Parts: sequence; structure tokens; C-alpha cells
Amino acid sequence: MNKLQLKHRELKIISVIAASENISHAATILGIAQANVSKYLADFESKVGLKVFDRTTRQLTLTPFGKALLPYINDMLDRTEQLNNFIADYKHEKSGRVTVYAPTGIISYLSQKVIAEIKNIGGISLTLKTCNLERKAFYEGVDFPDDCDVLITYARPKDESLVASFITKYAVMAFASPEYLRNHPINCPEDLEHHSCILIDSMMIDDANIWRFTTLESKEMRDYRVTGNYVCDNTQSALALARNHLGIVFAPNTSVQQDIEAGLLVPCFTEQYEWWLDLVAIFRKREYQPWRVQFILDEMLGEIRRQLTQSQKQQTE
Repeated sequence: MNKLQLKHRELKIISVIAASENISHAATILGIAQANVSKYLADFESKVGLKVFDRTTRQLTLTPFGKALLPYINDMLDRTEQLNNFIADYKHEKSGRVTVYAPTGIISYLSQKVIAEIKNIGGISLTLKTCNLERKAFYEGVDFPDDCDVLITYARPKDESLVASFITKYAVMAFASPEYLRNHPINCPEDLEHHSCILIDSMMIDDANIWRFTTLESKEMRDYRVTGNYVCDNTQSALALARNHLGIVFAPNTSVQQDIEAGLLVPCFTEQYEWWLDLVAIFRKREYQPWRVQFILDEMLGEIRRQLTQSQKQQTE
């Protein structure tokens, strides 16, 4: 015996017809054409092989089979509604894990400046993980880890189905300690080949890194091959070495603001050589996210943008 394939829509139509006892009234309630309601009813009765309604010129009344069938239909509709409500409630619970990946400097910034500003986190377990970019990510796109919910980084995603929300532009420049520069003067990026540069492991090509600079005047972008005695797997370690006069570091401006204010590091070039990157937040489309991820994402981006706006306002005053 073949099992009946009953659709939620046709069950809903049978239920509304039974309640209104009139095809026209049912069509109005359902917001569909009267002819379509009649067709759904006829198709359903043909499918089950039994009449659900007795028809008169004025109204429809349930047959004995229809009277016995209706409680089952309404029960199935109620269960479907309960299931939908359960899923919606589950998605809106502040519980479960949310995993955020970012380069070392951004993770440090989130930990120090952003996470504490997220109020009412509820039962969410917020996991922060380091994800430093490989050089090829700037050309091929960045990979999105399997367990990642939000990735904040400097490159666009390799997977085009992911959302990349622009946050701000990020300037990366060469810095060193005043003592290093007194002992090893430098005038332009071409001089870097004669200096000890502090390298990042994920960007190694053979025994070197490639640093990229543009100038405000020409906007021309050039790559420079740099080498040095020290290799780090994150920017924070590289900055620590630079503070100890061990070489030149290539780092985002925002990562060194406190060092500049304290006089520990200074820009290497008087002319403004820099590399501008887009800082973006990468995540799955919202319809595929649990609500806990949407909550953390919105709170983080809102706080980051608030701080950026405040910083820009202070700079203009």
C-alpha cells in the first residue's frame, strides 16, 4: 500500500474550509483564489479516495470521514507550529558557542577593547582564536575555518557564498625603535635590503617576506623583498622584538599607537610610505546563522565602529 504524501498547505486549507464551512470565505481567509481552494479540496479528496465534505448550494458540511479526519489534521498543524516555534526560540537563545577568528593584533584588540563592552552575553561561550594570514590569501582569498562563526581579517573570503562586511581601511607601515634608527638610518623602502627586518612566519617565501608600499603622491604599489634574523608567528611578538632594537617591523598603525605615544617605536620613513588594507568581517549569510552568532556579530561590529568613529572625531578636533 502506497503511503499518502500529504502537504502542510493542503491540510491547512482543509482545516480552514471546515472552520468556515464555505469555499469563498476560506479563500478570503487564506488569501488565495477561490478556484485554487476548490482545486486543492478536489485534489485532496481524489488523493485519499474519500469525500471530506458534503456540498450544498450554501455551505459545506463534513462527512463522517471528514469529522473523524479533522482532529488528526488539526493535530498535525499544531505540531508543525510547535516545531517552528521551537526552532525559532532555539535560534534566539543566548546559549551555545560562538567562535571568532582574527589575526593576532585584532584578537588582542578585541580582548582588550571590545569584548568587555558586550553586555548580557547570557549563556554564550565566546571562543577567540588566532588566524594569521598567509601571503597568498591577499590574492586567492582567505579560507574560512570549519568551526568559525566570524572571521575578522584583511582579505576577502575564498568562498564567494560568505558575506564580507567592510569595517575600515587599515594602514600598514614600517616601524623601529629610535635607537635602532640612530644606529641604522634608513630613508626609503629601497634601503630595507640592508636592514634586519622582523619577519612573519606565515608570510615566508624561502627565507624572506615581501613588504608592499605605496606613496601618497604616485599611488604606485611596489613589493620589496626583506630578510632578517628573527621570525615570529604573530605581530605582537614582532613588535616586542622591535621595541628591543632588534630590527624593523611591518605592522598596522593601530597596533603601534601606544608604542608611538610612549616613544618606543617610530615610523621608519619621513615620507609616508604605507600599504592600505581593508579590514572586513566574514560570516555566513544571516539566514544560516543561529541567533547567538548574530548577537555577538552585531555587538562586536557595533562597538568596533563606535570606537573608530570616536577616534576619527578626536583626530579632527
